[in-house]
Amino acid sequence: MRVQVLCGPASVHPRRMGWPSGTISHGEWYAWRLIGTNNHELGRSAVSSGSYESALAAFDELRDGLDRAVQLPVAERPTGRWGWRLELDGAPVAVSGRWYQRDKLSLLGAAKFVALCAEAEPAEGVVALLDRGAR
Repeated sequence: MRVQVLCGPASVHPRRMGWPSGTISHGEWYAWRLIGTNNHELGRSAVSSGSYESALAAFDELRDGLDRAVQLPVAERPTGRWGWRLELDGAPVAVSGRWYQRDKLSLLGAAKFVALCAEAEPAEGVVALLDRGAR
């Protein structure tokens, strides 16, 4: 497992990319995601950060608090699909990286994410997201 940090310009707003908003400075936002051995995303940060360091620190905070993490199902009403959200002390810290057909499957995905967080190592570098519409 590896923790990958993504970076995007303000023009590629995290919400548009399927990432919740967080602290976005003038230029770039950062967010982490947990990648499995098959290169599939298992989960991602619930909010974006203002720097690479703060994105990794947010993952470390999650990992340190996994024993307090609360798993919650999330329904996408129009499609009937399910996801999950992890909260620490009432604040969202991680969300599912994909949608599931049933709520039970989403919570199994959350449990797998929690179990794999402990062994995750940061990947080298940053994955830069580019604004394809910018000239």
